[in-house]
Amino acid sequence: MSKSKSKFQLPALHTGPLPLLGIREEARHAFLDLLDSCPGRKALVLDPSISGPLSMLDASLNELLSEHGVVKMQYLEAGGQLPVEEAAPKAQQLQGVGSGGGPSEGQGLRGIMIITRATVENTQLIAAQLRNARARAANYAKQSGNRPGPPLDQAVIFIPRRTPACERVLEEEGVSGDVRCGELGLDMVPLEDDVLSLELDHAFKECVVDGDSGPLYAAARAILRLQAMFGLIPRIQGKGPAAVAVRDMVLRMRKENPGLIPPPSSAQGLAGSLGGRISRLILVDREVDLITPMLSQITFEGLIDEVTGIKSGGVPWTPKGQLMGHSTVSSGAPSNTGPTTLLNSSDPYFREFRDLPYHHAITRLQSAARDARKEYSELSSKGLAELKTFVKGLPKLFLLDRLTDIATPIANQVRQQMFHDRLRVELDIVEGIDIEGAAAFTEELMLRGADLLDVLRLMVTMSEAGHGIPRKAFDMLRAEVLTTYGYEHALTLGALEKAGFLRASTGGRSPFTTVRKDLDLVVLENEEGDDLQGASSTATMPSTQQPQHQQHQQQRHVLKDISQLYKGYAPLSIRLVEAAALRGGWGPITDALSLLPGSHFDVTQGCDEEGRPTDRPTPPAVLRQQQQQQQHLGRGMRSGGAPGGVSGGALSRAGVSAGSGGTNGEAGQVAQGAPGEQGDGSGEVVLVAFLGGCTYTELSALRHLSASPASQGTQFLALTTKVVTGSSLLSGFIDPAIVRSCRATGLQV
Repeated sequence: MSKSKSKFQLPALHTGPLPLLGIREEARHAFLDLLDSCPGRKALVLDPSISGPLSMLDASLNELLSEHGVVKMQYLEAGGQLPVEEAAPKAQQLQGVGSGGGPSEGQGLRGIMIITRATVENTQLIAAQLRNARARAANYAKQSGNRPGPPLDQAVIFIPRRTPACERVLEEEGVSGDVRCGELGLDMVPLEDDVLSLELDHAFKECVVDGDSGPLYAAARAILRLQAMFGLIPRIQGKGPAAVAVRDMVLRMRKENPGLIPPPSSAQGLAGSLGGRISRLILVDREVDLITPMLSQITFEGLIDEVTGIKSGGVPWTPKGQLMGHSTVSSGAPSNTGPTTLLNSSDPYFREFRDLPYHHAITRLQSAARDARKEYSELSSKGLAELKTFVKGLPKLFLLDRLTDIATPIANQVRQQMFHDRLRVELDIVEGIDIEGAAAFTEELMLRGADLLDVLRLMVTMSEAGHGIPRKAFDMLRAEVLTTYGYEHALTLGALEKAGFLRASTGGRSPFTTVRKDLDLVVLENEEGDDLQGASSTATMPSTQQPQHQQHQQQRHVLKDISQLYKGYAPLSIRLVEAAALRGGWGPITDALSLLPGSHFDVTQGCDEEGRPTDRPTPPAVLRQQQQQQQHLGRGMRSGGAPGGVSGGALSRAGVSAGSGGTNGEAGQVAQGAPGEQGDGSGEVVLVAFLGGCTYTELSALRHLSASPASQGTQFLALTTKVVTGSSLLSGFIDPAIVRSCRATGLQV
């Protein structure tokens, strides 16, 4: 085992709501089989967008590639060239795939394997490079007077499947006879024990602007695959245009593949709709809640993603003096991005801190560091047995030092007054107050030379929360963007306006005002009280001295309401999940749902007497039964615990507090019989599919929601097209040619 793999590991994938290790292992074996299908020394050409997902298959991917004959690796990019026979003797060292472990030098390449996403643009680029390689090989043979050697074995592998459109491009470009085509079903990647990602970078923009349903089809196929693995999902709920489209695809795919999904078991559920291990599916369209990703994240993991970026589980990290001689692990990004390290739940410190607001996470991190230094200073007075115990704990001390290095740029960001001013302005926008002040703050950001994406995030937030920006402020901000960042960004603004995310106000009351009230989206801090329960007692005890299950309990039972993850704003997307899964369904919030984009639905999957797939709206009797159960739970919580800080609105009118007051015993005394409920008290497993992406803070909110007594033991498994920030979400609206031009000139994008 390599040093990097022994220190930085991939998540275990067997401690979450469902065992996901099989998904990773199946993809890993399929990838290795593809590599072995091209025997001998080979060059690997990767589409940059899939290098990250590939790195999640093995913590030591570089060494693994070398073991399977990869001696040269490069990225598929405009202006690049594929290796040809004449270059083989001169290109024997490894490039980008580690050192050592490969065949001896001097044998030459036997093949080239190109792995790419199945897009027309990528296929056209591959065809051009194949023609160029063929011409260079012929020219070399002519100039040298030698007969050309045997042609290289050239393979083009499409992810997640080969498409007729791509094969037709190869035929039209005249290179289909030069290559063999294959596919690698890397459709979803487990990022954590409770998170699956399709790793589609610009799925949101492709759906809402380009009208491309490809990402939705990929999501539907992933859901169908999960049903094939874990059984039929009896109940499907959702909101938004994309949610409706994916629902229709899922139902149609099931009918077209009746033998793919295991037959219903005898598990408890609706008659004719008995399901598997996933009790329900909730589809959340990103278009329904565009405000949440636009806001600045303040959880520990969310801030890391905002400031330094998390790419397929990897974060930038340069060890101070290359501590202890350990190398870093490549996340699959191009080498010019610098060294990275894996960061996930395999790190006990990160697992404890990741979902907490930054100021609480950093307090615990500092406390653990102080205790570690104190223990180190007392080594001279320890006995042999104590020294052995200390040595065994050295790997955890190394992880603590690494996490401190990663947190340093985050701390520098939080110290800046502009960061706190922005948080205040964002909350003002959500509350609908002082829009003129928010516009003036946005203008000030531009004058200070802020990144364009930071400016656009505030503009989109104002537009979404206010149903448009006041005309005078809209014209001023639009003109200032073009003046400051260049008139080429008229295309960027036009794309946002076309999608409806940036517009001038036409007057009248904003629908978001009603939504904000009915769903209790804003909970002021003075209503919440102390937002961290038990912080003083846990901060003095480092995680290395606590059993693992106690660490999880401390991590997950600290927040009284998910609004504290955004300093007073509860993510709309999570409130919708909360209502659908824990508050009796859509009924109590129908008025608010009618003001959001797209329709909402609640359907039940099942089988008829002959075993044929069926689907129908969830019966009203079942909905009433679930609401009565939640009302019963709500009365018990209010009589025995804190109100949770929710003052009113549709969620409270449903009879349930949104907080986590009460005791675990009260949470367990819930009537049985809701659809999909487990009879063993473990609660149901709910698959939440974010169509268009979700943020790390939304994932943290799901974990806190699962830990609350109101969840009745419900566990959430997230499936997302991509984990995003507001900046990465909006970057898809900027024309790639503009991005390349700005980077070439050193300008802010």
